[in-house]
Amino acid sequence: MDTLTDHGKYKTDRVFFISFIDVQYITAINIEGFDCIVMDPPWPNKSVHRSSHYETQDIYDFFKIPLPSLLSEEHPSLVAVWVTNRPKYRRFVIDKLFKAWGVTWVTDWYWLKLTTKGEPVMPLDSPHRKPYEQLIIGRRIPESTGEIPSNINIPPRILASVPSNRHSRKPPLDSILAPYLPNKPKCLELFARCLTPGWTSWGNECLKFQHQHYFTSTPNHNESSETEPSRLASDIK
Repeated sequence: MDTLTDHGKYKTDRVFFISFIDVQYITAINIEGFDCIVMDPPWPNKSVHRSSHYETQDIYDFFKIPLPSLLSEEHPSLVAVWVTNRPKYRRFVIDKLFKAWGVTWVTDWYWLKLTTKGEPVMPLDSPHRKPYEQLIIGRRIPESTGEIPSNINIPPRILASVPSNRHSRKPPLDSILAPYLPNKPKCLELFARCLTPGWTSWGNECLKFQHQHYFTSTPNHNESSETEPSRLASDIK
């Protein structure tokens, strides 16, 4: 399905909310709560601010997100937060945000960015920029939970892929997180910049990468496909 706006045509066959709709109202479409919430917050960053790629946000504004009310009260939920490589943001998520939300840190995943030759896009020991980003993963286990599911534990992983040339485009996580979620999970992405099949997306840029110029028509097929690789090239466990 296509959606026509003043800014062009978008592929929108999924549920999404523009951020002027308060995040608390998302519960209206899913009163049972979500099994998984992924966040890619606009962390303060001087280089991003200078380049005007997107508007950053004060980190203490994230406490306003009513995350506990968005999570399932029937069984354990998964929360995953992308952070930049500044150590203070990792500490902030684990020690403050997760604590305020009743979430327990489980593990960190790393997305290693590779060239088309399979090498890191920059040296691992670069003092300025790193060829990887961190995904902090936590669990919330409600008191009403009965038997703890066998997939409650999540091992550390390194996800390796060639990154998109579009700023802040993250690799899709739906299939990677699936083994740690119930069947047919209800999933939400906050600060989304694209739509994920079967997920609910919220953010002021959630249609950013749904614009028609990111897709190309394929011969003998009515559907369109993305012009850039979206799946992980490899997964190093």
